[in-house]
Formats: sequence, structure tokens, C-alpha cells
Amino acid sequence: MPRRREGPIKNVQTGYYVFDSYVGLGPDRQRVRFSLHTKDAGRAQFLFEQEWKRVWAEYYGLKNPRAQAPVTLDEIIPEFVAYERDIKRAKTWKTFEGRLKVISDILGKVRLQDIGRQQLTAIDRALREEKGVTHYTVNHYFGLLKTLFYYAIAQEKHPGPNPVKQVKPYVVDRKRRSYSAEEIKKVLEAAGRVEKEARAREDITPYTKRFILLLLYSGMRFSEGLNLRWSNIQGDRIVLERTETKQRREKVVPITAGIKAVLGTLPKGRPEDFVFPIRRKGHRFYAQWVLKRIRKLSGVKDFEFHGLRHTAATIMVSEAQGRGVGLADIMKVLGHSRMETTMRYLHEDEARMRKAVEIVEEKFADKKKG
Repeated sequence: MPRRREGPIKNVQTGYYVFDSYVGLGPDRQRVRFSLHTKDAGRAQFLFEQEWKRVWAEYYGLKNPRAQAPVTLDEIIPEFVAYERDIKRAKTWKTFEGRLKVISDILGKVRLQDIGRQQLTAIDRALREEKGVTHYTVNHYFGLLKTLFYYAIAQEKHPGPNPVKQVKPYVVDRKRRSYSAEEIKKVLEAAGRVEKEARAREDITPYTKRFILLLLYSGMRFSEGLNLRWSNIQGDRIVLERTETKQRREKVVPITAGIKAVLGTLPKGRPEDFVFPIRRKGHRFYAQWVLKRIRKLSGVKDFEFHGLRHTAATIMVSEAQGRGVGLADIMKVLGHSRMETTMRYLHEDEARMRKAVEIVEEKFADKKKG
């Protein structure tokens, strides 16, 4: 058995892992080194093992060793589903089987290594136009197909690389909907009722309405509000450090009268204490319970905590602009690093569109002399 290094080598400057091993024996021994194009240690180890087999197979004159036994899509599906069911213990293996069967019906009998861009485009078109599948579910189909290809590569039944890796998923904002003033009123009434009915325990229920008001007034994310500490309250601002935000950028939210009123009703603790004094263990369970309860009491069936951020952002972008508020100010409050992200909250409005055209027309139209 030829000697080799113990695994992929990490480039300390770039963070990427590098294949670094030797191929050949005696005087023909050569060092082989190339990038594995990943920063993940587990993925790098997997790629190292695959590439090590490949370079040694090529050394002995076997080109593309992993493509020696081509299989069809129909042949690999039962094997992959069995692996998910028996080895990975996936509870949704029946869903996997059904969706892969749909893909197989679309493509017909095709070899796995013959599936490329043309076949993937056909799958996308058939799912959307013939099956009526939503963009969100199409993403799931392709995610499942990508996993199947990775399995086939690991089993040396596909030469690689994974063709589905090049497919860009659809951008889907399932939980991003701004609520109307009437819906917010109903939600707050329901949240107030949840607070009144709450038992004396350390979960989110005794603070439901105040938590919702904080997210609505500030536009903060659920995790940012939940993990807010008294040390983040600095004078008349809420300052979140880089390590406390999704974008890893400092975020500043001015404390308005509404936010101040909410904070004033909460028990003040030490600087390192959380603003909402609840147990972090099990908070997701209670949060889901609160969501279901509010949906039932308010009648807003699709209510989500993230919808409060979307509502605040939509109002800021659609109504605050032009009233002394700039887009850069809104980006800072919301914690966005790209303007395109903020502009997604500017929904089309025919009245505003007409006004924009009329302003240009008024600027250059000939004025009739009286």
C-alpha cells in the first residue's frame, strides 16, 4: 500500500484546504498538490479520499476510475433511498422516493453521467409548467437530486463533479409578508391576551406583546430581540456588536418613545443579563406555541415573527423615504450590507409609479401661456 499524508492540508492564509500527497513509488515518486476548493474540514476529507483514489488510478493507467460502471437514474434511486432510510434514518424517505420518481418520469431512462444542464433545465420546466410546483418546492427537488449525486460520487458510480451544484436555487421569501394596520391591531390584541393568560414561568408567553412591539418598532430579527442584553442599551441607542448580528456588522437602532416604553416595563437586570428574562433552553418550543396561539386568536393564519421585521422595513422604505429619511439610514437600522436587500421591501405601487412619471413630465412639459 503506497504511503500518503494523513489528510488534506489547510492553507492558513486563505482558509481553503489543499490536496497534498505523493503518487508513484521509487524514483517515479511525485508530489501532487492542488486546491480542494472548500473551507469545510469534513468536506475536505471526503474530497481528499476521492482524489487520492483518482490520482493513483490514473498513475496505473485507469482513466476516470469512478466512471467504470455507469448506472441509470432508475438503478441508483432505490439504493439511495435505502441508504437514507436505513443508514441516515431519514423519516422523510418516502417523500424522497416519491420526488425522485417524479424526476425519473420526466427524464425517462437516462444514465446518471449523461445528466447535464439540458436535462436539469427540462426537470425545472416540467416541475413548474406541467406539475404546477412552486419555486420553494422546486428548490427541494434539486436539493434532493444534488444529495443523490453526492451519494453516487461517494459510491464511485459517478465520475463527478456534481452537475446539480451549478443550479442556482430560486429566491423565495415564504415568511416575508408585511401586515396591514388592521392585522397588526388584531395580532397585538391576541398577544395581550396571551400575556394575561400566561402562567408564572420563565418562557416567552408573559412577554409576548412587549416582544412583538419591540420587533415591530425596531425592525430587529427574532434572534436579535431574544438575545438582547441590557449592555446593548447605550444611552438613546440599541447597539448590537458584530458578533450579535446576522451580517457580522455593527447595528444601531435609535430608541424611540415606543421602544423606551417597552423597555421600561421589563425588569431591569445587570448589563450581562438578557432584556427578556426567559430561559434559553426550550424557547423555540414556546415561541412556536405562541405563534399558533396568536394565529388562532387573531385570525392572521400566516403570522410569523419575521413578518414584523418585514412590516417595519416596508414602512421605512415605502413611507419614510422622502420625509427626511435616506436609504442609507434605513440600511443602517435594518443591518443590511447591500442596497438590493433593502430595496426588496419597496413594493410596487401604481400611485407612486404614476407620480414618478408625472414629476418628469412636469419638469419638461411646455407651459401654456395665459
